[in-house]
Amino acid sequence: MTSEFIADVFEVRLKDGMHGIVIDVTDPECTIVKNIREGTVSDWNSTCPEGKNVKEFDRILEVNGVRGSSVELAKALGSGTEGPMVLSLQRPEQRVVTLQRPGEIGVVLNYKKLGSKAPWITKISAGLLTRWNEDTPEQAVGIHDRIRAVNGASGTPEELMAGIKDAAETLELTVLHYGF
Repeated sequence: MTSEFIADVFEVRLKDGMHGIVIDVTDPECTIVKNIREGTVSDWNSTCPEGKNVKEFDRILEVNGVRGSSVELAKALGSGTEGPMVLSLQRPEQRVVTLQRPGEIGVVLNYKKLGSKAPWITKISAGLLTRWNEDTPEQAVGIHDRIRAVNGASGTPEELMAGIKDAAETLELTVLHYGF
């Protein structure tokens, strides 16, 4: 998948120094910005063109020409901590999915207690989410998308998973869509 075919892709050119990016590599195929500390990225954010600032949940597609798995991108970020760096990032599209229960959601979510910013979709099977995707293709969600909030409440991955389990009638998911 090349950046020319992914919506909301932008490039960030960082100067020498520590970048200050904390990443979430818990999804092996979707590396996201977990947090931004003081460093060249926060410097970039204070002077960059509008809409090109690095934010939490942005997906890292490339580091200094290196593309690959979360592990490969983490290595590239680690090896470039002191020199100039060029990042290709994707801004996810926020979508609100409203599912009416009863019924199986038809989704497998994954997260790791240590390291995950939010749960991500690993599988979609027959159920309410498949019906949503078929009925509203312009708002469809997919594999590697992240759950940001449940019924309007954000929280830790554990809290989000509990909110999904406990939702009785209406389940509203705020999803960050990456377009895999």
